Amino acid sequence: MRHGYRTIGIVTALALVLGAGAVQAQPLLAGSWVLDRSQSQLPTWHGRGHDTQAAPQGTPPEIKLLVEQQGNVLKATRVMAGGNTERSTSVTYITDGTDQAYQGHRGNSVTRAVFEGDRLVVTKTHTMHGQQGERTMIREALWTVSPDGKVLTIDTTFQSPRGTRTVKAVYLRG
Repeated sequence: MRHGYRTIGIVTALALVLGAGAVQAQPLLAGSWVLDRSQSQLPTWHGRGHDTQAAPQGTPPEIKLLVEQQGNVLKATRVMAGGNTERSTSVTYITDGTDQAYQGHRGNSVTRAVFEGDRLVVTKTHTMHGQQGERTMIREALWTVSPDGKVLTIDTTFQSPRGTRTVKAVYLRG
């Protein structure tokens, strides 16, 4: 009888281990991250446009990403610092895959965030109404963390009437 209980215990433990391995946990995104420009593929910095307030002419700002993650709520705050100024923008995602609709700049936006295995997929669809009619822009960002938890990569694809472009931002845990 003891042999039977032991066999049942071993089989049960094995099933639990195999079952736990089949379910991938959400990646731990929470923490402070610093942009590594050398590994990133970003648009060329010319020191022009709206970011000139964050850095002296021609100098790219330092960019940090602060991520808070609790259950299915993820808040990301991007902090840009350069010269004597610092500014930040925050966005909150509900990561259960539901659509979050809101009135945006000259149009409507719908954001959906969901964990797919070991990555977070954030899709934003923005529809603008203007003199040329209705235009739709889609941004899809794939957030992945390296197995050692030290590198966060955000691969973003932008699709608009002007075409498609991609950006790769690599952050190191800070």
